Amino acid sequence: VVSTQSTGSDGGGGGVRSVNMSPLIVLLALLFVKGTDTRYPFDTCNPGMVNEGWECNKDNLCWYGCQKGYCWSQCNGVSEALWVGKEGTCNTWWHYFWSIEWCWLYGDDYGETPTCETNSDCIPYLYNECSGPCSL
Repeated sequence: VVSTQSTGSDGGGGGVRSVNMSPLIVLLALLFVKGTDTRYPFDTCNPGMVNEGWECNKDNLCWYGCQKGYCWSQCNGVSEALWVGKEGTCNTWWHYFWSIEWCWLYGDDYGETPTCETNSDCIPYLYNECSGPCSL
């Protein structure tokens, strides 16, 4: 916390005002980590999610699968700001309490989300856009 002295418009002391520097420090720390973290690969899907039963799209490093009868894919929402990998690829290290950002996929010609029974049923839709928000 930084304190600043305010003089007020009449020249008399206006009091002490506190400015919380915590958000700025967190942002600077994240930018530092973004530029220096080399612990995670840039050539495979997020290794922390390997045992979830999902499939890895090796072209864009996004996990995908069939969930509740519909096709989904990993995507970059908030994690985009922290990703230094190749453009168009999914963040391979970020997670929030072991959850990754994901979305339901559009079907052919931006149609309804494709139905599925297995992860492999979703392969034709892997490069389609999200049909809704990218979130946890």
